[in-house]
Amino acid sequence: MKKKNRIKRGDYNRVLITETLPFETPIIFSNDGLYNHVASIGTASGIQKTIVDALVLGEGHPKTVNSTNPYLYKVRKNSKEFRRLALLHPLSQWRLKCFYQKYEQLILHYCAQSPASIRSPRKVAGSFYSKSSWENINQYKKDAITLASLDRYVKHTPSFFSYFGYDRLYKFFNSRDYFSLEKQFSVLTTLDVSKCFDSIYTHSLSWSVKDKEFTKANISVSSTFAQDFDQTIRHGNHSETNGIPIGPEASRIFAEILFQEIDRRAIAKLSNMKFGNDYVFRRYVDDVFIFATSEYVAQHVYEIYADVLISFNLHANTAKSSTIQRPFLTTKSRLIFEAGIKTNDFLSKFLDEPASGTLTPKRVFSKWKLTKSYIDSIKALCSANSASYDEVASFLMSVVAERIKKLVNRDLANCEVDVQDDYLAAIDVLVDVLFFLYSVAPSVGASYKFSTSLILIFRFSEKHLPLHAKTISHQLYTLASTLLLEQCEKPHAEGVDGFVNLEYLNIVLAIRELGDHHLLPSRVLDELFIGKRRLSYFTIVSCLFYIRDEDQYKAIRKKILRSATSRLGDMSDILMNSEKAYLLLDLLSCPFVPNTNKSLWLKSIYSVLQKTQPSNADINAFLAVVCDGHWQVDWQDVDLLNSLEKKELKQAY
Repeated sequence: MKKKNRIKRGDYNRVLITETLPFETPIIFSNDGLYNHVASIGTASGIQKTIVDALVLGEGHPKTVNSTNPYLYKVRKNSKEFRRLALLHPLSQWRLKCFYQKYEQLILHYCAQSPASIRSPRKVAGSFYSKSSWENINQYKKDAITLASLDRYVKHTPSFFSYFGYDRLYKFFNSRDYFSLEKQFSVLTTLDVSKCFDSIYTHSLSWSVKDKEFTKANISVSSTFAQDFDQTIRHGNHSETNGIPIGPEASRIFAEILFQEIDRRAIAKLSNMKFGNDYVFRRYVDDVFIFATSEYVAQHVYEIYADVLISFNLHANTAKSSTIQRPFLTTKSRLIFEAGIKTNDFLSKFLDEPASGTLTPKRVFSKWKLTKSYIDSIKALCSANSASYDEVASFLMSVVAERIKKLVNRDLANCEVDVQDDYLAAIDVLVDVLFFLYSVAPSVGASYKFSTSLILIFRFSEKHLPLHAKTISHQLYTLASTLLLEQCEKPHAEGVDGFVNLEYLNIVLAIRELGDHHLLPSRVLDELFIGKRRLSYFTIVSCLFYIRDEDQYKAIRKKILRSATSRLGDMSDILMNSEKAYLLLDLLSCPFVPNTNKSLWLKSIYSVLQKTQPSNADINAFLAVVCDGHWQVDWQDVDLLNSLEKKELKQAY
């Protein structure tokens, strides 16, 4: 069951929550603070108003800021590849908000042109559905009041638009539509667009919205939808025309409009065949699935679609194309299906479901035997299919994480000793499996499920398992610290520019939940995230969040502050440089940064803005209250479970 939540449709500031950020960021990072500052700008004054005006709204600048440079960072895509993501400057995020407010209906119009898309916006969202598994674990959230406040209805909104189709590709493969297509067509050919977002030529949006020749003949015409969208996207990407920022939802909508026209033109060129009879193709962002009556027809459709792509300066990746006859079951699909069966069988051996949404543990006689037999079965399955753990680990972690939510969804007041023992045994097995799956195939997406599970297990044991709470927290800490120690001894993308070790940074943030008695050694933090590397914005704020003002981390805090001070020593480009802008905003509200540093930074930004320097009294008054609010990182008492729920709602497609 899912719960329906209403949304304030007229609140366009929520674009900043839903459309402008990458999915893969540290757990503690969000735009909630930016949203709050913009929402309260009418009552802001003094230094706060100057900062919001300058760094968000684009007002009070000595000269026009025509474009900004995004904070580019890389995360692991899999064990061999990286994905480069872009965090846009607040100025560019605000510009996107204004674009949506002006053109929401035209966005919907241009996203409704293709019969082939299986993921596109259909209307402005007026509600959204939340998973009942999250509703059931609200008892473990620190701030129950927040759930009934505006936060529940604005900041949890997964997207500005409500979408037609499927939010995850695997749901298409499990759908009735896919089942019907397999009945009708005997051949399935896949088409993948090579380096899609990196290759999109921004001016080509005009070619898709209007005829290419018309656009070129009327290039001086301004204020059109396509040109405005083109300029807005380029504003956040250093005016680049080749490639669009990867990560923001707005970029996917830009691409969707482009591909809607590519779909339409391909169907028009295939006029000798009938769409729906001779062939059908379904497109999920830039992945195209061609269903046809024969291999000849499928190949012809592929060639025509690839040819239309070329007219938009895009190219099909022939190396990733495949053709299969019925039954339409790829190696990965079969692998996921069989792994799911084995996992359900394994979990049913020690977990019962007495009622919907809850699980209770059975008696476990040999925890290690149970765990080992399951891991061996997954190992054998991967080996038999010549597949790596990367193919199944994230899916399996999702299955286990959902079971953990159900296991902790119990009120165990005055729980008997033997029942607590059964829970301890079940938790031991689940934790062992989680750590194994994460160790063999870590990823940023999996780190959110992993972190959710760890926090829930810890809070559940603290609340309901008094006999074993210390044992469980010690087990979590021991396994996590061992996992992190092992990573210290491995090379981590040495020489890869902009790499952020988010899959482990998030684990560090999650185990901070265990409290001051389970703090990681300084050496682990230093080797894993600092060392001789250039400290990036995400690493600086995440490490500061973890170490806080603990005495044992004085040396690390000194390194981090030295790096931040060096980075903010020259603020001449802060109106363009996204990384500097976010670093300044978060460190100003950070209680672990000395006020002397903050005062210098404030004076520096006033110099950049060519404004009269604030008085010492004004600075002191600002510094006295600045830590009460926050920007991207809530330093005071952020509930990581709330943050993780938002991550799951906003999962990228």
